[in-house]
Amino acid sequence: MMEDMNNSKIWEETFVKKEWGKYPSIPLVKFIASNFYEVADRSHIRILEIGCGTGANIWFMAKEGFQVYGIDFSQTALNRLKTRLKNEDLEGQLGGLLVGDYHDKLNEFPNEYFDAIIDIESLYCNSFEVSQRIMELCVSKLKKGGLMFSQTFNEKTWGFDLSEVSYHFVRPNEGPLKNSGFARYTTREDINTLYKFDNSEIRNIELQELHLMNGKSIGEWLITIAKN
Repeated sequence: MMEDMNNSKIWEETFVKKEWGKYPSIPLVKFIASNFYEVADRSHIRILEIGCGTGANIWFMAKEGFQVYGIDFSQTALNRLKTRLKNEDLEGQLGGLLVGDYHDKLNEFPNEYFDAIIDIESLYCNSFEVSQRIMELCVSKLKKGGLMFSQTFNEKTWGFDLSEVSYHFVRPNEGPLKNSGFARYTTREDINTLYKFDNSEIRNIELQELHLMNGKSIGEWLITIAKN
């Protein structure tokens, strides 16, 4: 029998033991600034983060005046996020937080509800087939003209050079994802298949790389899609 590929227990234990994730992803800051800073009333802009963890990105977007939503496996992580928003008087920006698998929880939101959906290194925890279904759901929840931003690991990232459990899906035993459960890398060819649908288009693709002293590297795709 194949080992359970659900990473929920691993991430719950991680958030219980560690305190991190207080500051937003820089590429996300650029995405939000370039697409939404000029909106007259930011409180009318709804933004969902899938796999939000302790909410560094949600905290940033709430602080910037947007209405924010999040989904995560970890109740511990969401509790920390709620406490942080309360302590900084940002509760009014919170539209809702759901605990569970966003493959299921996305269906609790109406279609064409969000102006933007973000994925900062979370979608990679799902197999390729499940990721495709999640992406289709995300697109269905975007308003027409809405945007999705995904930051996800590429195949050159340290720890991905292992035997695959399924298509581009491995369990890294070294590198930044060691002991974090199953993970999927994305090639340039995968992007069109995973992120583009009949009702969406890919607006931008960038690649950022960090080269380490040990000769290894961490590569991340920065992908923006738009709903037609």
